[in-house]
Amino acid sequence: MLYLNLAWRNIWRNRRRTIITILSIVVAVILSSVMRAMQEGQYDDMIENTVGTFSGYIQIQHSGYWDDQTLDNTLVVSDSLISLIEEEETVRYIIPKLQSFALAAGEEQSRPAMVMGIDVDKEQYLSNPEERLVSGNYFDSNSEQSVLVGKEMMDRLGVQLGDSLVVIGQGFRGQSATGLYVIKGSLRFPNVEMNKNALMLPLQTAQELFATYDRLSAVSIILYDAEKTEETAQNLREKLSTEDYDVMSWQDMMPELMQSIEADRGSGFILIIILYIVVGFGILGTVLMMISERTYEFGVMISVGTPRSTIFLILAVEIFVLALLGAGAGLLLSIPIAWYFNIYPIQITGDNMVEVMEIYGMEPVIQFATDPSIFYSQAIIVFIITLIFCVAPLLKASRLNPVKAMRS
Repeated sequence: MLYLNLAWRNIWRNRRRTIITILSIVVAVILSSVMRAMQEGQYDDMIENTVGTFSGYIQIQHSGYWDDQTLDNTLVVSDSLISLIEEEETVRYIIPKLQSFALAAGEEQSRPAMVMGIDVDKEQYLSNPEERLVSGNYFDSNSEQSVLVGKEMMDRLGVQLGDSLVVIGQGFRGQSATGLYVIKGSLRFPNVEMNKNALMLPLQTAQELFATYDRLSAVSIILYDAEKTEETAQNLREKLSTEDYDVMSWQDMMPELMQSIEADRGSGFILIIILYIVVGFGILGTVLMMISERTYEFGVMISVGTPRSTIFLILAVEIFVLALLGAGAGLLLSIPIAWYFNIYPIQITGDNMVEVMEIYGMEPVIQFATDPSIFYSQAIIVFIITLIFCVAPLLKASRLNPVKAMRS
């Protein structure tokens, strides 16, 4: 306690020096926290735009469907299957999906299309197509004979709202699949490929088109906590027969997404290491300034018999308190900054940048992550860096020659 009292008095004896030192630590925490929040926010955006608009966090499929995605490998969803899924406390929504490929044709143009049969009510918890409407209206029922088309696909087909769209493909067990539907709305997905190729039909309408009736491509599962994805998937694997069902987490279905995130995270780690080094030397400079200003004081203390270990301990406590104050203030200031840019993300302008971000499945915005662990970890790291970089100056101060120190 004595050392703490002495350190506290010494800290505020020169307020200007103390404020400069604390500010250098505060800026370091804010910079590192904001950089990490921006980076993790981009990853969250990539995952949400892919997982949250297409696959769900987990899918239950017929065994072998992932390797051979044909309508012949679709599954019949029983009440007992739904009950088993609902037993998992982490499961929030269960969403049926039917998906196949077909040819979509207007009056003059035709294009290959990914046809998605969606439950009109439940799909709002996954891709939420009603919120993604650019024009037109959403479906009224699961048996409606109308279609929603990606905005870019509509432009390429040369069709408009109210026009008829012919869908031609192959149904269950080789049956012919042909349908004529009225274009009810146009959609804009965050994924550029879906904008070019996707169209949506009400679930019952799609089942009639492909003659699957009670069969589905998969059951998508939305969780309360995305961090519980692997745990929930493993629990479902243990409950379900592997001969009949495959339980796929989004990491299983999209390994390339995880690989791109990990690769980018690695490059980001290099950048933040550089930032830490710059921060460390910046803090070292302020501490050296603080010690050099007190060289005469330390010389006097040593000459009157103060143990060198005592000087080291007093300085160590001072640095500890300064680092604690700076890291704490940086933590408190960085959180509202990240929250602000989470609610009001930075809009990306410029056609080239927007196009690049859409290719990677991201919306043209920079939205910051607000996971508390980001800010706590950065505050702790900068705190530790401060202590490490200050060891050498402390040792130097405790080993001063008193005569030279008093002459300086």
